[in-house]
Amino acid sequence: MNTYRGIILGLVGCILVAGCAGLLASDQMDSLYTYQSPLHDAPPDPGEPLGTTLTRKVVLVLIDALRVDTSLDGEVMPTLVGLRAQGAWATIRSRPPSYSAPAWTTILTGAWPDINDGQALNPPTDDLVRAFTQDDIFSAVDRSMLNSAVSGYAWFEGMLVHSGVDAGFYTPGEDHSADLDVVQAALPWLSGEYALILVHLDQVDYAGHHVGGPVDPSWNAAARRVDLLLAEVITHLDLSLDTVIVLSDHGQIDRGGHGGHEAITLVQPFVMVGAGIIPGQYADIQQVDIAPTVAALLGTNIPASSQGRVLLEMLAIHPTDLGAIHYAATDQRARLLAAYQSSIGVQSAPKILDTPLSLEEALDAARASRLSVERTTQGVIASILALAPAGYMFVKRNRRVARLLAGAGFYLVSFNFAYAVLLGRPYSLSAINSVSDAIVTPGILAMVAFGLTWLLTSLRSGVFRTFPRQAAESSLGLTFIVIYVLLLPVLWSYCLNGIQATWTLPDFSSMFVGFLSIIQILFVSALGLLLTGASSLLAHFFHAK
Repeated sequence: MNTYRGIILGLVGCILVAGCAGLLASDQMDSLYTYQSPLHDAPPDPGEPLGTTLTRKVVLVLIDALRVDTSLDGEVMPTLVGLRAQGAWATIRSRPPSYSAPAWTTILTGAWPDINDGQALNPPTDDLVRAFTQDDIFSAVDRSMLNSAVSGYAWFEGMLVHSGVDAGFYTPGEDHSADLDVVQAALPWLSGEYALILVHLDQVDYAGHHVGGPVDPSWNAAARRVDLLLAEVITHLDLSLDTVIVLSDHGQIDRGGHGGHEAITLVQPFVMVGAGIIPGQYADIQQVDIAPTVAALLGTNIPASSQGRVLLEMLAIHPTDLGAIHYAATDQRARLLAAYQSSIGVQSAPKILDTPLSLEEALDAARASRLSVERTTQGVIASILALAPAGYMFVKRNRRVARLLAGAGFYLVSFNFAYAVLLGRPYSLSAINSVSDAIVTPGILAMVAFGLTWLLTSLRSGVFRTFPRQAAESSLGLTFIVIYVLLLPVLWSYCLNGIQATWTLPDFSSMFVGFLSIIQILFVSALGLLLTGASSLLAHFFHAK
């Protein structure tokens, strides 16, 4: 029995590793779905309204997933190109995660996903949509006793349930038919007494996800149809009195998909035309700048959690009103910083926050202060877990260990070649559009790559012609070497992000690579159980012969 003790322990270890990997993967995803801003229970109080208005109404036309390159194509979107020629336009810069839910929350609150308390990932089902807890432009309009309306995808209804929206049309559809219904519902509001109207058009995003991605002709076809709907919206407005803002929430990668940190997903078009606007091309703006700019146009308060700035260079503001806007923005930033520092348990000397940059620096400093303490502890634990096996292998170094390490290297090359080259998948959240994308596809690739690695390593070393016990030990050794190599990016992610998202969002690049490694560990350890038995049986067969 003692002869097989190591094998039994190895098999039990495989079961435990597989179970822990499954629990860890589930826990990480759950923590992102349920993540809440540290301001969730203690949002900063809204300030006073700015007072002076520049327009009769603001109409936000949010074209889901519209890329900058598509928006600039006059043959595809002539209406939008025409608006750009007579209005102010720029490129919006955003931050991961580049999903719709966090982007919509950023646009409407003026706060980045780490703070705005929106859902970091899109809601898995419509009944799991979370309502805004931070101040937003609809709430600001409601406090100013103005009316507002929303026509768009069903998620908006749940998000804005506490924001005082006066009229709404919400559809579960995402295609052209749904967009037609959205515009028809919004048309009566355009000539009504509504100060803020949001029109959300979704078919471009639908084409990217379901009809071949942005490089497919269906993408441009969807963009052309949206452009016609935009033209219909414009015909119902008087741009000498009203203001239209056309923008997107995120881009899409060429193969279709978004959510990650790819540059194409983090830039969006921005066109603002009509009353109160100074036409021209402007430098890049931030996604958080939209909400405070809408507030300035309508004279409401700047949303209390806003991290952006009023786009003063684009607005025809009387010089006497600039001081009031500057004072209100500085006061709002001070209250936001105080609320954030209190919520994460970090305090510092009061600062003069006269620019968005000064606010961002202060918020980053508070966040870094707490992270440095957590990462020190996590770094020590990760280093011990990484170096202890490496030290053991160094002490025990021999041809067998070198052969198993070479096998682990072959596995990594095989898996990543299939993942990145054959399937063309990015190492980011943009690769995940379903549970299958997150688990099944990388799991199958892991099993194929590990099975091939096991076969080649076993044949090269003649394992099948040894005793069954030796063959089993060799397979277990390969399994645990591969698991160890895959554990390294998991430990790196742990060092930076911890086990789960708690009071701040993770670094999504390292988190994704770590998550992908956890999925591989799950399937490699499970397959290692089967291949250990197969090795023993094959060795028994060949040894008997």
